Amino acid sequence: MLKHLKMALILTMLMIVIAVALDSVYILTKKPIAKSDLNAKLSAIKSVLTDPNTGKLLIKESEIPTSLKQLDSKVWKSDSSGVLYKDDKVKGYVLSPAYKFTTKDGKNAYVLVGYGIGFGGRVITVAAFVRKDDGFYENAIRVIDYSNETPGLGAQINDLKVRKRFYSIPNSGFESGLKVNKDANLYPLKNGYLSKLNSYKSKGIVVTSDVMTGATITPRAVVSTLNAMYAFLKKEAK
Repeated sequence: MLKHLKMALILTMLMIVIAVALDSVYILTKKPIAKSDLNAKLSAIKSVLTDPNTGKLLIKESEIPTSLKQLDSKVWKSDSSGVLYKDDKVKGYVLSPAYKFTTKDGKNAYVLVGYGIGFGGRVITVAAFVRKDDGFYENAIRVIDYSNETPGLGAQINDLKVRKRFYSIPNSGFESGLKVNKDANLYPLKNGYLSKLNSYKSKGIVVTSDVMTGATITPRAVVSTLNAMYAFLKKEAK
C-alpha cells in the first residue's frame, strides 16, 4: 500500500513539474510570438496599401501603423466572436477586426483579413479595397498563412508572381463573381492570354493555372476569401 502511495506521489510531483515547465515555456514564448504575428500583419497592411503599378503608398506614410496602438486606432469594424462575416455560398470568412484608412486623394481604403479553406486548412489573406465611384476596387493582397498547403504546389500562393494575378481587380470582376480560370472554363490557356490578364480580371477571372501548375484548391481559397470580403463591404461600407 505504501509502495503504491509513494509511486502516486512521485507521479503527481512529476506532473506538477511538467505543468510548471510548460507554463514557463508558454510565458516565455507568448510575447515573442505575438510580436512576430503583429509585425507580419503590419508588413502585410503596408504591402496591400501600396499601388502595385507605381510602387507608391495609397495613403500618407505617416498613416501606416507601426505599433499595435496605432493599428487599433484604424479599426473600423470588430466583433468579439472573431468573425465579422461568413459567406456560406463561397465558403469565405472575414475576420475581426477590419480597418479603414483614407487615401491621399480622399477615398476610403479598407483593409480586411479573411480566409478560405485550402488543401490543408485555412489560407489567410490580407487585402485592401478602395471605394471608388463605381464600387470597390481591390488593390492588392498578401497571403499571411498557408503553412499547411502542399510544398511546390499550393504553397506557392504567396509568391509575388502568383499574388500579382490577384492585384487590381475592379468592381465589375466581383459583380460577376470572382473565379480562377479553371472554374471559368478558361483552360487550357490560349496564345496571347498574358496580354488579356486585366481584361479577364474585369470579368471576374483570375488566371493562376500557368503560375500554379497543378494547384487549384489553394487559389480557390483566396478567391473565396476575396468574394466574401467584397460581399461584406457591399453590406457594411455604405
